[in-house]
Amino acid sequence: MLEVLTIVRFMTIVVGLAAGILFVLDRLTLRPGLTEEERRAFIAKRAQRWQRAWVIFYVSCAVIALVVNALNPAHESLHYRLGWSVPAAVVVILFLLSTNRNQERRTGR
Repeated sequence: MLEVLTIVRFMTIVVGLAAGILFVLDRLTLRPGLTEEERRAFIAKRAQRWQRAWVIFYVSCAVIALVVNALNPAHESLHYRLGWSVPAAVVVILFLLSTNRNQERRTGR
């Protein structure tokens, strides 16, 4: 139970810091004279940029993990490692690319 409380505390700190950073970013980057529509458009564009960066980051991590698992002859055979690593990497890559396409469809880009 102590481990669960530690995890909850840690995640609370992480989420709180993220919310604080986003709040400060909004205060620093949004001009006070923007209309509601301009504000929404600005936030949507920024969210797209962040999401695109995360997709690139996750895809690169999946590719790196695939290469490391394929070339690491530590315990299992190559076929066994590729049998588990390739489907997992494909699922992650397809999910992230479909999320990016759905986001682009919703915003009309």
